[in-house]
Amino acid sequence: MMIEHRTRTGESKIVENCCDLLTGVRYVGRIYTDLAVIDVIGDDLAVREIVSVFSFQELQRMTAAPLRPR
Repeated sequence: MMIEHRTRTGESKIVENCCDLLTGVRYVGRIYTDLAVIDVIGDDLAVREIVSVFSFQELQRMTAAPLRPR
């Protein structure tokens, strides 16, 4: 399933810590957004692919959680 990377108000949906009750902790292995594909490796988020119009630095600025290049 693909999600939008940001909310309608421009906030990142990819965050460092969740504030809601979770039922599937450590269940997700890959996140597909409209801007990137991100692998979840332990506590790290590794960028696998980025939409060609953005750089890694631009994607990081639009993301609330720390990312690392893959």
